[in-house]
Amino acid sequence: MKLRRIIFFSYIGVFLLVLLVTKYFLKYMLFEQKTANIVMIVALVITVLLLCLNYLIMKPILKIIIALQITSQKNANGDFTILKEKAFASEIALLLNDYNVMVKQLEQQVVQIKAGEKEKNEITANLSHDIKTPVASLMAVGQALSDDEKKYYLQAVLDNCHRIADLSDELAQFVEQESAVIGMCKDEIWLDEVLISVLTAFKGKIDRSQREILVEGTEFLEPIYSNESAIFRILYNVIDNSLKYSQPQTPIKISVEKQPTYIRISIKDFGQGIAEAELEKIFQRTYRIEKSRNQTTGGNGLGLSIAKKLLENLGGNISVCSKEGEGSTFCIEVPYRV
Repeated sequence: MKLRRIIFFSYIGVFLLVLLVTKYFLKYMLFEQKTANIVMIVALVITVLLLCLNYLIMKPILKIIIALQITSQKNANGDFTILKEKAFASEIALLLNDYNVMVKQLEQQVVQIKAGEKEKNEITANLSHDIKTPVASLMAVGQALSDDEKKYYLQAVLDNCHRIADLSDELAQFVEQESAVIGMCKDEIWLDEVLISVLTAFKGKIDRSQREILVEGTEFLEPIYSNESAIFRILYNVIDNSLKYSQPQTPIKISVEKQPTYIRISIKDFGQGIAEAELEKIFQRTYRIEKSRNQTTGGNGLGLSIAKKLLENLGGNISVCSKEGEGSTFCIEVPYRV
């Protein structure tokens, strides 16, 4: 039964009850019939007035309850609507305000979820497309492989294998970041040892591109209390970015400086540089300065955004200074203690 009918029937019940009780008492009291009639009429009039007053008070509350029911159905269907009704009771007003705040927050969360899903689908689609290219190249190389050209084609196979590994690694990083697989366990670590591990991982790429890696300042380092996996991933992503976007045979310069509360690691390449208008965007997820360079460099712009997110979790920061035609310098600031 609807609330409106319940209230109506309760009013009828109260009215009849007052009528019966009044008539009963008047029957056994020593009143003249005229006086008894007047008392009964007065009692009924007072009852009706009280019922009307109660209805006037209940009507706006009932209206708000019905509006709340309608808007709740709309919100459940994704049509986010707030209540514009005004209530004279402070408790009802607070309830309406809390409800509207909840609806706005829910709408924002749904928008963020949809945007995140769209971005994830785009990342997955782009990575799938990028992986197909080296796989197709490997198939073509396998079909064309002969003894006379074995060395050339084997190098092509290795290059494409490295590229597939890089693309898979980017996707794995993205999944780890989203599901928080990389835990933030803290321990005493030495940055120079982590840096050596990162450079060792790039040894093949560094040798093939005939690069010189210049490292300065590590002899003054002290151990820091942080997450080794996160530090490794941050350095790996930034150095990988410098290797991708600078020409072979150009050096990469890495300098480490001790500051009062943090360690600053500067990674400088001598590549093509970044336009000033692009500097604030390069840490955005999936952003790439030149979409057309995908075939040359691989990747989908996840590396720097992951590095930035991990540094934020560690209480650190990353920034970049760059000039077109002269290269870029990434500055990583890692706190001594997280």
